[in-house]
Amino acid sequence: MNNDWLVIGCLLVVVLAGYAVFLGVQLRRQNHRQRDLDRQLNEQRATSDSEARQSVQIIARALQQKDLSDTEAAMRIAFLSQKIIATQDELDAFKVFQQLAEATAHIPILEDWALLERSEQRRLTAEREKIETDYREFIAAGAKSLSTLLLS
Repeated sequence: MNNDWLVIGCLLVVVLAGYAVFLGVQLRRQNHRQRDLDRQLNEQRATSDSEARQSVQIIARALQQKDLSDTEAAMRIAFLSQKIIATQDELDAFKVFQQLAEATAHIPILEDWALLERSEQRRLTAEREKIETDYREFIAAGAKSLSTLLLS
């Protein structure tokens, strides 16, 4: 009878050890998959960051050359800034674009603009130009900063 308990105990230890090995292998595989996913995510973030930086540079240069309105540039840069892993200097430069985008967010664009009456379009254009005038110096400084700051 003692021998039976010894055999049962040994079998139980072997089964539990086998299960522990199985769980260890599963954990190792899961960790490996997680590292692969983390690496892929970091690569995607780096690619997105790089593309967004390049786009911000192009918009900032176009703004400096007066190829875009301040509001249009602000909307685009504010959106792209969310895709960038920014330094503190970049965050500071982005703030004014985000503020202008927020200040003019109520003005319709594209199809909605086309649906407005001419008098309403003129009123909103005058309002937008007034808001842009209030931000002009800061936007120009921000565009200059971003066109050089993001070169690295």
